Amino acid sequence: MQDSIAVIGADFEDVTLHGDVVYFEFCLHEMDDPQRALVHASQRAPDIVVFDHSPGSDWVFYGAEEEKVCRGAQAMDCFGVRRRETFRTEQRSRDDAELFAKVKAQGATAIQRAQHFAGATKIVIPMSYELALL
Repeated sequence: MQDSIAVIGADFEDVTLHGDVVYFEFCLHEMDDPQRALVHASQRAPDIVVFDHSPGSDWVFYGAEEEKVCRGAQAMDCFGVRRRETFRTEQRSRDDAELFAKVKAQGATAIQRAQHFAGATKIVIPMSYELALL
């Protein structure tokens, strides 16, 4: 298996290798231009697989990533989804301090939203995500 997978430390748009599939794992929504990233991916491989957050997920709301996740989902829809499966899980935190540590890198809005759980323990936030074949 090691000979069939290549991990490349580079900006995605600088990658020129070709392969069987390009796999995005919880990162398409983080790209500046998801549509351009998908076009570039289609030039690298015949199949594209995206594993990423679903729009409307409670976890996406608390992480203040609604706009980015919607942008990524719209890019996939425009590009053409051949198959999509949605999964549901939970983000769990022992207490509000652990939750704040998870979301603080997302900025002031995420921190403000996490205040909803101030003083709480055993925090459970529903998270939906998708696996899509483009």
